[in-house]
Amino acid sequence: MSQAPVLPFGSPTTLSGISENFSFHSSPENFITARVLSFQRAHPQLADSRTPIRAKVLNRNVAVLSSYENVRQVLHDEAITKSLSSSQAYDELMAPFFPPPNLLLLDPPDHPERKDIWLARIVNLNQGIRSIVHRCVMDHFHSISSGSMIDLYDSMKILSWRILLTTFIHREANGEGDDFVEIEALQDDLLRGQFSLFPVSINTPFWCSPRSKGLKARHQLQSLLRTQVAEGNCPFAVSNAEEEQDVANHMLLFTSSLAAKAIASLLTAVLLNLFMFKEAGICLRTRVKSLEDPKKRSNYVQSLVLETERLSPPVVGIMRRTTQDIVLQNTDQIPPTLVPKGWDIWLYFLGAGRDHAVFGETAEEFVPSRYYDAPSSQPEGFAFGAGVKTCLGKDLMRMVAVTVVETCIGEFQSSDSTVPVVGFEGDGLGLPAGVQGWLGWQSKVKPEEWARDIKQLPTQRPRKPIMVKLKHQLTA
Repeated sequence: MSQAPVLPFGSPTTLSGISENFSFHSSPENFITARVLSFQRAHPQLADSRTPIRAKVLNRNVAVLSSYENVRQVLHDEAITKSLSSSQAYDELMAPFFPPPNLLLLDPPDHPERKDIWLARIVNLNQGIRSIVHRCVMDHFHSISSGSMIDLYDSMKILSWRILLTTFIHREANGEGDDFVEIEALQDDLLRGQFSLFPVSINTPFWCSPRSKGLKARHQLQSLLRTQVAEGNCPFAVSNAEEEQDVANHMLLFTSSLAAKAIASLLTAVLLNLFMFKEAGICLRTRVKSLEDPKKRSNYVQSLVLETERLSPPVVGIMRRTTQDIVLQNTDQIPPTLVPKGWDIWLYFLGAGRDHAVFGETAEEFVPSRYYDAPSSQPEGFAFGAGVKTCLGKDLMRMVAVTVVETCIGEFQSSDSTVPVVGFEGDGLGLPAGVQGWLGWQSKVKPEEWARDIKQLPTQRPRKPIMVKLKHQLTA
């Protein structure tokens, strides 16, 4: 017998909306898990479910989805996707900072045609990205003395900026040049304005709100980037003023602080897994190098990256807004979920990627070989979204991560017979519980440990520095 649709679990009040807003921004994992646990206590027969929950964020009704199937429906099912809007969901958060035309915020019918244009542009970029990334990695790590102790995430952020600026505006960024400093500073101001919990523009002789500073930074960046495009300092050819403006607007996204932090987040997790996770007492770098067939080594590195994405997505979720009522199907035990018109939907990728219903008993565990020689039908995480609005840079960013790993362990093909590589030494077992939970080294980590040890917005990263010793080596 079919069940009638019901609203998501929970009933926040307007008064609780303020506290929920701060709680959500502080730690989405803690916020969501606490509500899921509340549901499970009230319904012990459904203890393993990932039911949709209701929240009040920025004074809006929000349905938070953390099951793989719910997220899949929202991103893939045409009957549902046609009733959702990206632009309306991000109208306050992103639209003022990333002006149109903007592929990220477009909805059908405009989105498919413009995405095809950008897919054609990105194809050419993909062809040369590996050599750019390899050179950036070598320059970055060999500017640091062997034996130095470094904050891994901070180092990866510097490397990510180097990769972005070298790729998109043909700048050999070393962290010290005027271009590097100016763009990074402006993009940081823009990001702080975008994610400010005080979403009001105030500009006085004595004080400017973060949002006001962010909007000012956007205008400065637009002018700077459009000049770079006009002078041919970008990988995308333009033939008229309209194309020039389109490319400049998207360059604002491609060189954003959000993009740099997302890449740094992924690379931090990948390198911690590569050098500090031990499987049967053997670190993964050693395991990869022990494989005699180069193709097998390559496949293992790609599996490592995919598994890291599944467990540790840089961006924990995205939003949509309903333009009419929609109904999401759940398991047979849970009634379908009604999300009314005008509600926001928050897709929690971290939870969906750890759904036991899809990934089995090891859903919360880091299994580096999970995607090694796996069939193409093997479910992946949602680090880059899915469906018609899959992230444009999905293949590009995976190529970046794989190339960084291959460069570090001496697998990148080079004409030099003695390729300098790098390694990291650190105490993996000494990492905080929340960090180990983020990586999938520990399961059943408490929500408060996540909140204590991992910052999740705007991208995921350890709250405290993870210090590692950098070692230069030579491979014959």
